[in-house]
Amino acid sequence: MNYKSILFFLGVFTLIVSLFSLLNIFYSIYFNFIIGLNSYIITFSISLVIGLFFFYLGRNNFRDINLLDQILLIVLSYLFIPLLISIPYAQSIYNISFINSYFESISGFTTTGFSVIQDINNIDEPLLLWRSSSQWIGGLLFLLVVIGTIGSKQIRITPAHLISGGASGRNFYNNFYYNFTKIFLIYLFSTIFVIFLYNLADLRLLDAFNLAFTTISSGGFLPTDDLSNILRNNLQIIVLSITLLFPILNFFLIYDLITRKFSIKNYQEDFHLGLLIILSTFFIYFFIVPEEGFHNVFFAIISSISTSGITTYSSTLDLSLFFILLTIIGGSLISTSSGYKYTRIYILLKISYQEIYRLVKPINIIDKNLYNSEIKIDDQDVRIAFLVFLFFIISVFILSSILALDYLSFDNSFKLSILTLTNTVSSDLYTMDDIIFLDLNNFTKMSLMFFMVLGKIEIITVIYLIKRFIFRG
Repeated sequence: MNYKSILFFLGVFTLIVSLFSLLNIFYSIYFNFIIGLNSYIITFSISLVIGLFFFYLGRNNFRDINLLDQILLIVLSYLFIPLLISIPYAQSIYNISFINSYFESISGFTTTGFSVIQDINNIDEPLLLWRSSSQWIGGLLFLLVVIGTIGSKQIRITPAHLISGGASGRNFYNNFYYNFTKIFLIYLFSTIFVIFLYNLADLRLLDAFNLAFTTISSGGFLPTDDLSNILRNNLQIIVLSITLLFPILNFFLIYDLITRKFSIKNYQEDFHLGLLIILSTFFIYFFIVPEEGFHNVFFAIISSISTSGITTYSSTLDLSLFFILLTIIGGSLISTSSGYKYTRIYILLKISYQEIYRLVKPINIIDKNLYNSEIKIDDQDVRIAFLVFLFFIISVFILSSILALDYLSFDNSFKLSILTLTNTVSSDLYTMDDIIFLDLNNFTKMSLMFFMVLGKIEIITVIYLIKRFIFRG
């Protein structure tokens, strides 16, 4: 185990936190928010010192990081970075305990959106910006994790290697800097473009920043208790819906369009997701809730598939199970959305159909191409997709049982467990907006934090790590 190489890359992630701390320091000074300024100075100092220290320790060992080291780096990142993010919550004037601060930071970093803060409207603007920033950082790290490690050809936990932009070689160091630079620039300019769109739609600049950090990362944190306080007309809802396509579709889609490298055969997954959005929207609007308005239905469908969960949906008709099903489907394999992912479901359905067909006509040749392209689905991809699905069901059962021991009903426990594992905020879409996370006991909160992280990095990743440690031991 090369711990120095792990610390080197962990130091890189830690330095990103220091940059966002610096942003909050400048914001607080410029707008004279002096009360919470010290918390961001402390966060900046701690993250900068630790980041540089880790960076210095591993400066001569960063090239020697194997697959097991990479997975341990991922797990440590999802536990350690939220500790740094929790400092401004714990140091704020709002009397947020350590466990609640860590819960809020884990929820933001995993882009889930559960919050222990009951009255968002009374929170100061720098802390709102900090909450949104935590999602942005988490979305960036998740893309690096998917493309660089758990979606690579060597581990295949997320079969991102099967689609455009997902291939990764064996040299993690070279790929890390190439991927990091490319992903960071696309992610940054996409965020700036989204902010620009929100400004065109006449949203307040701070709201535009907070919403951009939320939408680009498929997060659930909002700078207000009610989204209607920000979105005041149908055009703004449509613009927000369109920007939520960013965390649904392949991350490299716009990049390939701009660089003229786009080919429809490389983006079949996005084509299928687009059809799903269109058909679901028209079906729900014309046949189920026409009184809700096309813009609200369109927004609800996209918000569910992106696993964001934010909504303006207000119909009394309960379609929560349908929207939860959409969150399970999730977005593209290379996106900031969570969920089970569309291609995994496609693989399982196609292989299941072929196995049944083989029993009827055993002599026929079976087509194992993905989306009828030249890419082949092999047995390992099928086994991993099946294992992830199995572990997802087991995790839902375990977490539902834990939640039911608290004040939650069985129905709410079941739905909340799915939303936790798909990193989706509980909202009116799922008839879950009345849950008060602050009132949950500490064991329930710790369980939710654990499964929020598992939902992001996949439980099979942790099992792989444990297996390798036991095998080596």
